[in-house]
Amino acid sequence: MAGRGAGYVYPFVMKRILSLLMLGGLAAVVLSLGGGCALMRKGAARVITPVAGQLSEGLMHQDDVELVRDGAPAFLLVLDALAESHPDNPGVLLAASEAQLAYATGFVDSANRERTRQMYRKARDYGLRALAKTRPRFAKASKGDARSFEQALQYTRKADAKALITTATAWVMWIIASSDSPAALGDMPKVLAMMERVKELDPTIRQGGVDLFYGIYYTVLPLGGGRDLEKAREHFERSMNIAGPDYLLTRVTFAEFYARYAFDQELFEKTLQEVIDARPEAPEFTLMNAVAQMRARELLEQVDDLF
Repeated sequence: MAGRGAGYVYPFVMKRILSLLMLGGLAAVVLSLGGGCALMRKGAARVITPVAGQLSEGLMHQDDVELVRDGAPAFLLVLDALAESHPDNPGVLLAASEAQLAYATGFVDSANRERTRQMYRKARDYGLRALAKTRPRFAKASKGDARSFEQALQYTRKADAKALITTATAWVMWIIASSDSPAALGDMPKVLAMMERVKELDPTIRQGGVDLFYGIYYTVLPLGGGRDLEKAREHFERSMNIAGPDYLLTRVTFAEFYARYAFDQELFEKTLQEVIDARPEAPEFTLMNAVAQMRARELLEQVDDLF
């Protein structure tokens, strides 16, 4: 898939795109019916989220990646408008955060650093606002030092894990896109503290998303600056075990990051070919697996440039 924000599709991104496509479409209908009616706008935020989740489950069974790609941009402005009109609704703020993260990661050209940086920053800020609304102690601490931030995270609960992992992912992607900024790099301790808290609250969330994060993290750190490929592989393998054999995106990410940074071309080619040859029996992952197989083919075509 051309034009990825980070060169790969984060495994939970495609499901969120589908859910949020439905959320955006339903919101547009409700808002158009409601016009200037405050009661209708208030009701929109309450109604659309659960319905969107139910509808997105059915869409996960289809394998038309292009349909998702073509439809994705339409809902971003709608969700921004909902977030602006419902600034105190954490559910709306989190939906807007996930939308920005999903689109930037899945479809924006990584060469357009300014655009990706803006979208990741917006996703991070929406997520932080959502957390601040549910956990008041977090509001002040999010702008404080790392120690205060880490202490405030102790007041979060398992129900906050989704907001935490979404916000932390957006934040680290913003840091990567802002690698020339010492101030941005200085935020990394807060991101790691958030992921540690997610690991405590819900370690298997999003098909092993926490371990996937750490696998990438320990892979891309600079040589002599924390890179630890042994730790990275442990996290990747744990993530793949949690995800199970019918969930292919994690295996593609393992090849794209660990195998490539370890200069293990044999592992790289073997893992990607296994993904391409796989015939998983998991209807709920049909779309994500189609994305994984497409990405695996693209990576194999680039093997001479990557090694």
